[in-house]
Amino acid sequence: MKEENINKLNTLFSNLKSEEQKRRESLEKKKSEEDLFIEGFKNLCKNFIDPKMQEFRRMLRENGFGCKITFSEEHTTGSGIHSQCHIRLQVSRNVNSNFYANDKFPHIMFTADKNLKRIGVHLDTIFQNGTGTAAMKPQTYTLETLDEDMIEKEILDSVEKILVNR
Repeated sequence: MKEENINKLNTLFSNLKSEEQKRRESLEKKKSEEDLFIEGFKNLCKNFIDPKMQEFRRMLRENGFGCKITFSEEHTTGSGIHSQCHIRLQVSRNVNSNFYANDKFPHIMFTADKNLKRIGVHLDTIFQNGTGTAAMKPQTYTLETLDEDMIEKEILDSVEKILVNR
């Protein structure tokens, strides 16, 4: 092969390798940013969201409602359904409800979207065999904008909508 053709091929291979390296570095950076966001969300849950939910849980139980708070890591089921990292407060009309027999209870759920680096709030007001709504609220937050006051406001607003839909 001619020297100039060998040089062209070598330049082509070199460019392809550097593009691949840039792509790999970009993916690693994105992955570490996503990991940092999820870590920040977990800290927010531990330090602010869970304690607020515990306060509401105590008051709801004192007034005859059952409650369950759960935290779930991000996972994908065997059928390919992807679940984001989230914390959820479920509400039942019965203080002694068995939340393990049925998972279909009204709830407020804070979810972490690692791709958008946003925290969304899902509200479900539907009691078993009842009517209501279930959807993501339009307002989203970042790790910096979701503070203790906003958490309390979101939970209060959601609990009010759940209880009014009895």
